[in-house]
Amino acid sequence: MDRHRRGPTRRWRSPWTTAVPDLGFSVSSYGGGDGSFVDRVLALYGRSKVRKFHLDIMPKHTCRSKIDSWVRFAVDHGVEELRVDLYTWWPYYPLSPSLYNCSSLTRLFLRGCRFTSCESVSWSSLKSLSVGSVSDEVLRKILMGSPVLECLALKGCRGLERIHSSSLRELVIDDAVTKSPLHVSTPRLLSLRVRGHCCFEAIGIVEAPSLIEAELDFDGPIKYNFNGPTKSDFRLLKEILCKLQNATRILFGSWCFRVMRPLKVEDVQVSLPDCKSLTLHMLICEFSFPAIANMLATTPNLEKLIIIFKPYDLFWNSSNLYSCNVDHESYWHMKKNASKHAAVILNYLEEEHGKQQKKGVRITTKCMRIGHKDA
Repeated sequence: MDRHRRGPTRRWRSPWTTAVPDLGFSVSSYGGGDGSFVDRVLALYGRSKVRKFHLDIMPKHTCRSKIDSWVRFAVDHGVEELRVDLYTWWPYYPLSPSLYNCSSLTRLFLRGCRFTSCESVSWSSLKSLSVGSVSDEVLRKILMGSPVLECLALKGCRGLERIHSSSLRELVIDDAVTKSPLHVSTPRLLSLRVRGHCCFEAIGIVEAPSLIEAELDFDGPIKYNFNGPTKSDFRLLKEILCKLQNATRILFGSWCFRVMRPLKVEDVQVSLPDCKSLTLHMLICEFSFPAIANMLATTPNLEKLIIIFKPYDLFWNSSNLYSCNVDHESYWHMKKNASKHAAVILNYLEEEHGKQQKKGVRITTKCMRIGHKDA
C-alpha cells in the first residue's frame, strides 16, 4: 500500500489500531508531504497508550499546527519515548506547550525544535534527553524539572554556563561555544564526552568523582592560536586531567594532542593511575611520537592503546609521518627517558606505522600486556 496516498484498508484497520504500541512517521515531499496520512492513522488509533512515537519531518511547508496536534496526541496517550526530528533547513519549531508537562516521558529526542524560555519543565520520569541549541536558562529549567535524568546529549549549544545535576550518569557536549567558563558539577557522572568544534573559555569539572570514561575529542578553546598552545591551554588541560583520576577509559582528540606535544616528559605532572585503555584520535599530519610519550607518561598502568586517524585531505599522506612534524632526535631522547612500558609501545607503533598506507587506519596494541611487545 502506498501509505502517502491512501488510508488504511478495512482488512487491517481493526487489528493494528489496538495491537501496535509503537508509531513512527516520516513525512516527506513524496505524495504531497502535507501529513494527511498521519492524521488519518491517528484518527483510527484505538489504544489508550503509545509506547514510542517518532516523527521525522522534511518538507518546510508542513504547518506548525499539524506538528502540535501530533505531539499532543503522543502526550495524551502517555508516550514513553518521543522523537521529533525536523531536518536542518527548518526554521526552529516552537515546541507544543503540551510537551513541557509530561510525566510519562522516559526518552526524548528533539532536533530543529525551540524551547520557550518562560515555560517551566516537568518531566518526572525522563531518563534520556538529546536536544540542540538550548540556552543556559532553558537547560537549568530542564535539569530542575527532570529529577531522574541519567543521559543528556547537547548539540550546538551557545552560552552555557553551568551543568549541575545530581542524577546524570552520561553527558555528551557536541559543538558548543561558551564565552564564560562552563562548570560541570555531576557527582554521579560515569561518562563524559566533549566532541566537535567546541570553543570554551574554560571547562571546569567541578565535581565528578564517579567518572570512569572520558572522551575529550574537541577542536580546542578560543585561546588556542597558530603559534602553539598558550599557557591557558596548558592550564585548562591540566585542570581537566586532574578530574579524571578515577577514569579507566580515556579518549584524547586533536586539541589535547596539540597541547601535550611541546611538553617534556618530565613536565607532565598529572598521573592517571586507573586508566587502562587510552585512545588517541587525530589527523595523520598531527602524529607525533613525543606527544604520545607525554600521553603515556600520564598513564603508568596502561594496558591498551588505540590510535585512530581522522580522514585527511589529499595534501597529506602517510609519508608525512616521517617528514613533517617528527623531531626524531627529541623523540629518541624522550623514548630513552620515558617509562619502560612507554618505550615498548613506542617501538611497536614505530614498526607498525611504517606498514600503514591508507587513511582512516586503526593501530592498536590488541590489549598488549605492558612489557610484552608482541603479546
